[in-house]
Amino acid sequence: MTVITIPKHLLHKDLVLIPKEEYEELKRAESPRVFKEVSMTKVQKRDLETARQDYARGDFVTLDVLKHDLERRS
Repeated sequence: MTVITIPKHLLHKDLVLIPKEEYEELKRAESPRVFKEVSMTKVQKRDLETARQDYARGDFVTLDVLKHDLERRS
């Protein structure tokens, strides 16, 4: 990315020039994303903790294994 900065004393403020495509990409990347925050219920918190403990013990199934098992049942 080519960036040209014009010193503030020449324009009384900073000015940065970048290609339009890169500007559009930056604009998209920095656009605010709005996420609604949702609090977990006590049951969800308990289930999450149980899932974390299961994972720590290695008690889980990978996606590949699940797909294989589901294909065998079909």
